Amino acid sequence: MLLRALLRSSSALVGLPLVVVFVLLALQDDLTKFVTANYWPSAIDTATFALPFLATACAALGAWEGARLDRGQVLKQTAVRTPLGITLPLLVPVVATGMIGLLTAGILTAAASGASPSLTGTSVLLVAFLLFSANALIGYLVGRRWPAVVSVPVALVGAFIANAYPVSWEILWIRHLVGGGLRNCCAVDQVLDPRALWSAATFALALITAAVITIQFPRNPKSWAIAPLVALVGIAAGSYFAQDLGPDPVRDRPRTALVCENGASVRTCLWPEVQDPAALRKEVQTAVTRLRAAGVTVPSTLTMAARPAGGEAKLGVLTDDTPDHVPAGVASGLLPEYPACASDGPYPAAAALEPVAAWLMLTAGAPRETVSAQVAPEAAALALKVKDQPQKVQRGWYATNTRAMQSCTAKPTLVIGKETT
Repeated sequence: MLLRALLRSSSALVGLPLVVVFVLLALQDDLTKFVTANYWPSAIDTATFALPFLATACAALGAWEGARLDRGQVLKQTAVRTPLGITLPLLVPVVATGMIGLLTAGILTAAASGASPSLTGTSVLLVAFLLFSANALIGYLVGRRWPAVVSVPVALVGAFIANAYPVSWEILWIRHLVGGGLRNCCAVDQVLDPRALWSAATFALALITAAVITIQFPRNPKSWAIAPLVALVGIAAGSYFAQDLGPDPVRDRPRTALVCENGASVRTCLWPEVQDPAALRKEVQTAVTRLRAAGVTVPSTLTMAARPAGGEAKLGVLTDDTPDHVPAGVASGLLPEYPACASDGPYPAAAALEPVAAWLMLTAGAPRETVSAQVAPEAAALALKVKDQPQKVQRGWYATNTRAMQSCTAKPTLVIGKETT
């Protein structure tokens, strides 16, 4: 079939503009809201938020092509090409529609992130291609079974349920079969767990293989027995790769990417995506000096790594944070580790968590507006009252409450000179 004739008659001629407009108008806010600034893996993975919608479109367009082929009784005529040779050219524009829609989503997320494109994330695009192909082929088979007036709505609704609903299910491995967890990657200290890619790729390849067998050998009874078996093997293999994966298929980013520099008061380790590392380091040094002057113990190294090593503290800043946010980021890593009772209860010191955090932020130099935005008004007001006390009183208040926070029985002393429950 000539390419010009194929494109002129393809359902993608109508489907592609609708898909692009849908991504631009309906999905733009969701695609750009949670992307990590300057981090390409986050941009490419967040773009997969559009994946279930685009896969559904591929299934519907595939059903249209299958119904159109059946209506013309093409496969019932004597043909030089095999059934698969006739089918695949019809589905190439359908799969291309899905990929162009994903590219549109990627342009939106990359623009929102400000990240420069790289080869990282190519595997995500390959998995998306496989999922689009699987949906197009399954939709095509549905179209071969019923006329378009029935098959297209059936494929549309069925594919949307299969691709979109697993994200909300408690059975986590099912969501990874359809790539539902890819969009939850990544914070700057995270990378995508490749097991999520293997799970979706294995499942999609099994569906593609099963569909190809059914299309190529439609009259062979063995194909109708082998195809479901192949699909079941794909489900089993995909679930195997997805076992032990949480809802967000991420793992800690390798620490080797950190850029560490020694300062006058502390060593700072930042990810290379930080927008203004010099300004951030300068503010970190200032915050650490203030905290140590107030009697707060600060480790020799502050790091943006997901899990600080011994002798380090977490620097809780974002890649595009302004200097006003740095003191709060320094303070966030200095809170003591909570005991197990903090989540299981009872934990009497729970009332001290926010006031102590607010006091640390104020002591580090955070503006009052920043503190008020991160803790409850009562906690911010209490921290401000403590800041008005003499330095010796503040140190005692901080030491007493941090000790209580590490205990399952001690009660905090929030108000100066009074014991609280």
